[in-house]
Amino acid sequence: MKIYIYSLLGILLSVSFNSCEMDVVPTNAVNSDLVFQNADNADNVLNGTWRYLWDTYSTYQNPGFTTVLLTSDAMGNDAALQPGKYGYLAHYSFTNMSNTTATTVTAIWTFAYKGIDNTNSLITRIDGVPGDEKQKARIKAQAQALRGYLYLNLVTFYNFAYAKDSTALSVPIYTEPSTTETVGKPRSQVKDVYKQAETDLLAAYNNLGTYDRGGLKYKMDKNVVAGLLARLYLQTDRWAQAQKYANEAQSAYKWMAQEDYFKGFNDYNNAEWIWGHGQTADQNVASYSFQFKDVSSKASGYYSFMADPYFKDLFNNDAGDVRFRLFEWDTTRFLGGLMYKKFVMRSNETGDIVLMRKAEQVLIEAEAFAELNQLSNAIAKLNELRTQRGAATPDLTGLSKQQLIEEILIERRKELFGEGFALSDILRRQKAVVRKEIPSGTLIPGSQTIKMQGHTVTKLPDGKDFVPNSTYYLFSIPSTESTNNPNL
Repeated sequence: MKIYIYSLLGILLSVSFNSCEMDVVPTNAVNSDLVFQNADNADNVLNGTWRYLWDTYSTYQNPGFTTVLLTSDAMGNDAALQPGKYGYLAHYSFTNMSNTTATTVTAIWTFAYKGIDNTNSLITRIDGVPGDEKQKARIKAQAQALRGYLYLNLVTFYNFAYAKDSTALSVPIYTEPSTTETVGKPRSQVKDVYKQAETDLLAAYNNLGTYDRGGLKYKMDKNVVAGLLARLYLQTDRWAQAQKYANEAQSAYKWMAQEDYFKGFNDYNNAEWIWGHGQTADQNVASYSFQFKDVSSKASGYYSFMADPYFKDLFNNDAGDVRFRLFEWDTTRFLGGLMYKKFVMRSNETGDIVLMRKAEQVLIEAEAFAELNQLSNAIAKLNELRTQRGAATPDLTGLSKQQLIEEILIERRKELFGEGFALSDILRRQKAVVRKEIPSGTLIPGSQTIKMQGHTVTKLPDGKDFVPNSTYYLFSIPSTESTNNPNL
């Protein structure tokens, strides 16, 4: 039966074909008469698709694809959101993403599949577009990389771990441009969605060659694609490939200076950033995520992503660790909350979005080495990061393989706080969310009156304890999609 596919139908938006780089109107659907006139137009649609994903408001709570990163962190262990604060409290409480009519559920699905539909148009038609062959090959490779990235995100958050059940039903796969006559597809198995993402990313990796993005870190080059492959292989337990691609992704990048850790994680020119989305005063939708994550600026409207005091304990009072020095108790706005002052918006209330860093890739290497029983190599990678942060490097040679893996996973929490990995790490490792209440009446250090604030949600919505592989951890397919595609 022919049906309309809710997620793939888009209102045609005009694209400014005389613009340069990111000065492009976000586009959520392709006007083929314009796009396929020449390669420059196709390139602008690729840029417009990127901007659609990251700089399109659904609601204030859903500022583009940063919504996925914020949701992942809100549903994890270490961000302690508080009642009465706007933004992500329902996600934190595990009632939002299980609600098939919630705005975030609809927004994430729509962003992903409209982005996929645009890349499908580019991939299937770019070869026949007039223009420079090298430019067309690069456009096609970047479109494949973006489609692979989107499918990797979908299979990450809509399913349990690959190792749990690779044959479980996941999300539909579309590789052709949709029309109003397109028949809705059924859900594919987890392994097939990972395979589609891998196929796209490998094609991009093999065809990007020596492409130089010229400092425009939102563009996907070979290092970015290698980093995405490293994530994919980490999630599918292919440890040798994960280590190989992570090493390639990060080896050309330098570590940031320790003082740079205090600069607010708002500038993608940071030496350690492999991939990021730049923001300006007039292209700044994604910057809205700082309204939630920036807990120390007066300009921050919500400052809701406070840190769990038990998260602070993971640092073992290591005064030499630059990351530990980001903690500060709030005694002025949200009394007793623990600020983790990692994200600070710029003076014009913008901030670039970090999507991939050297540190993440080094931690992938460490975890992969540990799984490969190359424990000394794993320790060396872990200590490489810790040394750069000024952290202690205790002797770990007596740890078992599993103990060392747990040490690395804790280091991921410490290093990647607020960057969107909290829930994905819980899912791929088949762990339970861990949240503990602060004992009633506990005061913040140095105060005789201010009560310490920590987690307020320590149970699932059904009143039961957190457990591994809870369905509450998964993103839901929106009800509108299920209604319009009976093949789901």
